[in-house]
Amino acid sequence: MRILLRMRSPKTVVLAAAVLSAGCGGPTSPSNPSALKGGVLATFAVGDEPFKVWVTNAAAIARLEALNRGDGGGSIPNGRLLRGPGRAAHNAPYSWHLDPADIQIVDVTIELCDGSPKYVEANVAEYADRIGRYCPWGAKLVALADYR
Repeated sequence: MRILLRMRSPKTVVLAAAVLSAGCGGPTSPSNPSALKGGVLATFAVGDEPFKVWVTNAAAIARLEALNRGDGGGSIPNGRLLRGPGRAAHNAPYSWHLDPADIQIVDVTIELCDGSPKYVEANVAEYADRIGRYCPWGAKLVALADYR
């Protein structure tokens, strides 16, 4: 597994350090990293709230790699929201995750699917059953782990 980081500001460095230290055996670490083979695990933060997206969609992986290198373009993760923390519990402690094959990294989205990870957690039924997608406008990529 390779972990690739792109630090854009001192605040990002602090947030990435917190995310990575929490990921070392903490509750946000995948329970079985080998189960993530064939994709990448992107860690995003909305403000100070991190969440993880496992991605198997080749176009989205290419966009995440470009975003991690600092290339311009879309940076909003947009995907179908599913119940449960995902494969290998990659998005724990949240009780939701994004569909790894459906995820896109886009420039703009509708406001309806925006929100913080904690807000989504408090409203999982609404996001899963009515809205159907999650697209946090303020999301910033803070880490990318390659399991391919």
